[in-house]
Amino acid sequence: MRANGFWAGLMLCVLGTGCSAEAGELAPDNGHDTEAAQSEEALSSNILTKKQASTVLDLIDDICGDSWCEGDHNFHFERIQCWRACSGERAGTCQVTFRIFPHDTDLDTGPTYVRTCKTLGFAGFSSLVDTAANGYQSLHWDYYDALSACISEVEDELPPS
Repeated sequence: MRANGFWAGLMLCVLGTGCSAEAGELAPDNGHDTEAAQSEEALSSNILTKKQASTVLDLIDDICGDSWCEGDHNFHFERIQCWRACSGERAGTCQVTFRIFPHDTDLDTGPTYVRTCKTLGFAGFSSLVDTAANGYQSLHWDYYDALSACISEVEDELPPS
């Protein structure tokens, strides 16, 4: 009888919350494929509220000017989605979808490249954003590091301009 309860709970977790383990199975090895990202989004629910997602994207965009956007490309951050993990091995997964385009063009005149960065080990808003007692918010250092590493990898894979 206990085994049936275990499997029922596991299925509820997989079907109800959109586990990151399941979402990860759909992603390609490099974690930057747009089609897989769209498939994941359709199959998984976001544990971030719309307001939380908007806050995270705004904070990413704010720090962009002092980090990734200092390079050869401009960025437009479009979406963030996070999933809980069903196992105790890691906290969860978050994925940011963004467009990259050369500094000498704009988003409308192209070329633009839609890419995603998947970061493992994040369990939702509080693992992405630090909120000070006075209400000031900033990206959590661990999330910033993980996202920076992924964005550097994505930039290295872009075709030469």
